[in-house]
Amino acid sequence: MEKFVRLWGRATSADVAWVDAGGTPYAITAVPLLDGPVPCVALTFDRAALLPSLAGAAAVAFAVTDARALPGEADGVAAIGRVAVERVDALGEALLTQELRKYPPSRALADSILLRRENWWYVARAVVRLDRVDRVQEVPARRDAGRDALLVRDDGTGLRLDVAAADDWSLPAVPLRAAAPLRGDGGPVLAHGHDFSPDRERWESWGVRGQLCGDRLDVGARDGRPGLDPAPLRLLQRLRRSRAFERGCRRGIAAAEWRS
Repeated sequence: MEKFVRLWGRATSADVAWVDAGGTPYAITAVPLLDGPVPCVALTFDRAALLPSLAGAAAVAFAVTDARALPGEADGVAAIGRVAVERVDALGEALLTQELRKYPPSRALADSILLRRENWWYVARAVVRLDRVDRVQEVPARRDAGRDALLVRDDGTGLRLDVAAADDWSLPAVPLRAAAPLRGDGGPVLAHGHDFSPDRERWESWGVRGQLCGDRLDVGARDGRPGLDPAPLRLLQRLRRSRAFERGCRRGIAAAEWRS
């Protein structure tokens, strides 16, 4: 576990994966942070709809699989256990300092006291801490962001993570390649990936949902697509994305306040 904590503290990108009570797999990308020795992520409230499912999951994985976040040719690693979710009005100084260092776009929103007051909707967070670790496991690294994906499913024994590659994720039935046979039994699976530009202005995730039959994914739904365009956003695109992000955070905060 100490090795995982050191890696989590150094990494700049990570995935959080779980399966909800109904058997639906989920995964999100996040900035890995440490609250003292405890791995955590600090989610903005545009993701508020996921919080009940995440908080109630029997097992949650904190995983570092992107080869760019790993030393040398090392495999990825995941810590799996239970999480605690805490809503805070403003992210604490220690966690915010880590985020400003690891995720440069945050500096435009929270790099001063004045900015934090103006962008209160951004520093309000749901802090998800990995409070109990049941196991730590190696996972193959994702070395090609356009082809490699983290597979999330319940294989009948609980949360299982694999990394698989596909040449074309747009097919209705996607043949997968993995280090070991996947042996899917027709249950639900999520193939999740993410990619980012060097300055992190573009950090986009994608997902393919469906049924895993042997080493084939029969696709049911898609969200986003692999293959990040590294070109910088144009001014109008940047403004639209920023406004949509703020609206999403404000709606999530309002919904959380109403539920409480």
